[in-house]
Amino acid sequence: MKKLLFFLMLPLLCSVVVSSCSERIPSTKKEIMDQFVAGKLDPSYVPAAFFIHFGNDEKVGDAAVQAHLRHFNNSGMDIMKVQFEQSVPRIRDLDLQQTWDSIRPLPEDFYRPTLEIIQKLQEAVGEDTYVLPTLYSPYQVARQSLTETGIVQAAVERPEDLKRVLNYYADALLWLVKECKAIGIQGFYMCTQGGEAKFEAIPGWFEGIIRPNDMKVMKECVKGTKVNILHICDWEGAYNDLTRYADYPGQIVNTPIYIAGKYFSVADAVKLFGRPVLGGLDRHKEIVHSSPEELSATVDSVILASPAGKLMLGAECTVGGASAENIRTAVQAAHTRHKR
Repeated sequence: MKKLLFFLMLPLLCSVVVSSCSERIPSTKKEIMDQFVAGKLDPSYVPAAFFIHFGNDEKVGDAAVQAHLRHFNNSGMDIMKVQFEQSVPRIRDLDLQQTWDSIRPLPEDFYRPTLEIIQKLQEAVGEDTYVLPTLYSPYQVARQSLTETGIVQAAVERPEDLKRVLNYYADALLWLVKECKAIGIQGFYMCTQGGEAKFEAIPGWFEGIIRPNDMKVMKECVKGTKVNILHICDWEGAYNDLTRYADYPGQIVNTPIYIAGKYFSVADAVKLFGRPVLGGLDRHKEIVHSSPEELSATVDSVILASPAGKLMLGAECTVGGASAENIRTAVQAAHTRHKR
């Protein structure tokens, strides 16, 4: 009789457990992220976010605002990341003395069009959700104008000219960061490149050129803000080691998933950085090619393999090949493990 009563009560007990789990999850995405960063979020809920680049007709103005809102609302993700789509003009003939001498600082408010997009998104969702503008590093901005080949050549032949120009780009980014804070932005998605394996043979490259400019911008980003994500971007090449980034700022870290040709897990990243990690899925694999059922199972396995309370489900970079359905499925699978 006691066994029968237990089995009759089991559905009710499960319902109470699920209900109590749900009640412990904060009601706003800001509160969810605050608890996650502080290590206090109930592990039954795993925050999640996946990012995409929008079409060429959705990169500026109101079209960009609407594209961001559509992706945010459709996916259900826990932050609003604002893409960084405003490029600097290409500069040619970098081997000419007069070309280097003619490079001047960007106008102080060069990034105002980007700021206007950020402000509209902050007004739309910023009360309950952290809006995190993406910031390319000064090197990444310079890469748009000077090209990678030109920068590498300058690092060897004209390092002081290169440092001066990178400083110009850093100053323009600092204007954007400070203006973002003035409109209520409380965190940034801070990108870095330049530490890839292909640059390791260049004397003084990382410590003399990449790191100082990274730090100049990132230290301003984290000053007085709450949720910043350090994104170590492998879009332009692989890395052999990430230890040089261990002291970079940011409450959450987003890393490549292969380092020196070997799988770099969420647990590996937590061990190296001592912080929560955004990641777990390969942007080229399950999130793109799996069925919803397969993807949900993969999400479960990633969560189980990751240190409890340290995973924010995502990918190592944008997931352009993933369908809206798969992105939504992955986010929901992370959010609702306690219901399955």
